[in-house]
Amino acid sequence: MITYPVSTIVGKPVPKNAFYKHLELNTRLRTRFVEDVERIVWRAKYTPSSLNVEDGTTVHEIVFFEVEVKAEDIADEIFLTIDKMMPRHVVFVLRHGDRCRLLLNYKEWADKEKGTFNIVKTFRTSWQPDECINLIIEGGSMDRIYESFAGQISGFGTKSAADTRRIIAIQNEIEIKQRLAEALQKKIRKEKQFARQVEMNSEARALKREITRLKEELNKIRNG
Repeated sequence: MITYPVSTIVGKPVPKNAFYKHLELNTRLRTRFVEDVERIVWRAKYTPSSLNVEDGTTVHEIVFFEVEVKAEDIADEIFLTIDKMMPRHVVFVLRHGDRCRLLLNYKEWADKEKGTFNIVKTFRTSWQPDECINLIIEGGSMDRIYESFAGQISGFGTKSAADTRRIIAIQNEIEIKQRLAEALQKKIRKEKQFARQVEMNSEARALKREITRLKEELNKIRNG
């Protein structure tokens, strides 16, 4: 269970229409939001003054919204779309019965003047009993605290933007190469020319070696 510092607690219910009324949600997403979300509570607001830390270069405020949902399979797209248009960094605490999960859209500024973001990657924990969910505040600045939250929720264990972004890049590269390897294996099974089979098998082995190398690099970053 997340314990918020007393200085950060808001504890204010937020009407659902306060989210979609002023945000550019299409009809489908607005309907999903209305039907899938039971209620929202603004639990806490982390700022440099409330945590007694330095302001960040990119992160100035982290808010926690506790969202009671009607089913555990609620689509991440709802929170991703909302988060893009919120001018602050957000941690969603999703709750269904006595089980919770944390969701953080790792993001970068798209337009500071308009207060909009690009989502780099969505991180989420598994659904767990309420008492098993926690976030440790680590770091002396808002940037570092946010990166620590991203590392905890993603499972990366990272504490810097450089490491988090490198892991995201490697994971994306692994996924691409795995899809290429799978497609190549299908072609090999259909190929009738032996010489071409040999050539494609060589390509497949090279892809597998590269995937292994990338996974080893991932482990090095995660293990420090």
